[in-house]
Amino acid sequence: MGDPAGIGPEVLLALLKRPPSSVSISVVGDLAWLKLLSRRLRIQPPWSAYHWVDVPNVPLGLKQGKVQAAAGRAARDYLQEAVRRIKLGQADALVTAPVSKEAIVRAGISWIGHTEFLAESFRCQTVMMFITKEFRVSLVTTHVALRELPKIITTSRVKKVLAMTQEALARNFGIRHPRIALAALNPHGGEGGLFGQEEKRILLPAVRAFKGTIAGPLPADSLMEQAHRGLYDAVVALYHDQALIPVKLIGWAEAVNVTLGLPFIRTSPVHGTAFDLAGTGRADSRSMRAAIELAIQLARDRTSGAGFSGRLPAPARPAALTSSPRSFLAFGSEHRAREGFQLPSNPVPLVRPRAS
Repeated sequence: MGDPAGIGPEVLLALLKRPPSSVSISVVGDLAWLKLLSRRLRIQPPWSAYHWVDVPNVPLGLKQGKVQAAAGRAARDYLQEAVRRIKLGQADALVTAPVSKEAIVRAGISWIGHTEFLAESFRCQTVMMFITKEFRVSLVTTHVALRELPKIITTSRVKKVLAMTQEALARNFGIRHPRIALAALNPHGGEGGLFGQEEKRILLPAVRAFKGTIAGPLPADSLMEQAHRGLYDAVVALYHDQALIPVKLIGWAEAVNVTLGLPFIRTSPVHGTAFDLAGTGRADSRSMRAAIELAIQLARDRTSGAGFSGRLPAPARPAALTSSPRSFLAFGSEHRAREGFQLPSNPVPLVRPRAS
């Protein structure tokens, strides 16, 4: 259910008013809390249309719109339950809604983010990819301080992300010969070493290992604009904000985070818990809807062996589905603040195919 003090519950309730026709969603979270909010906000989903995995851990007196350790602990519990069910084979996809890193850490739990938690839980290497409209960008690093980047970015790490991005574009998006470009770390691509040696020493050897199939390293400011115009199928960025700023400028309302490398589909919206909007009924649900619809499409295509066409569904429309993936889950995304706009955040839907 993500952070129960954020906007996730109301966004989820709003989305569940129109259940998808070919899958049934199970929500992992505190059912009593959801029903309380549905009465307050006058949002009544068709409760019997879903499977509710009740984890009753929201304490009495929890306040919406505030960072609280109890809410952080509850959010972590929902994710653990979702992961447990995926390991039992009860889900093909996990759609996560926002949690507050600060709240989880206040609860005494070590936490970096969902991507890192899932990678550890399933003992695999993962890559974070963001998609909005036809713009795709993968990250070499995720939630790290900028001062740490020169220590963390290595040739082997860059090569791994480039390879996983190539594989994902071919496998999930049906692009057999993807055009991928690597962003530079320093301004102007380093200006031949004037602004740093990372491009020559670390990035260029990684690109050369792919024998002409990867472009770069290219100055990030120009590269993002070129990718937006369609010159590249995907960009590999080196750090969080290098990727997220263009994603949110190009189309935050339909942007989706996809985790590559997991043995199942995982998506999430690209926003935070938006505590300042919690309980107001004004949260924007489009990014969460896009995340759910993309998860359904990717899981359906994976089970059928077909590649996804590559374009996200229109964010304001319900999914149009032709086949029934076995099951899905939605739980919680990791960005923690409002970030300048109105967005969703909470419960974990678990989804099973609806009987025909």
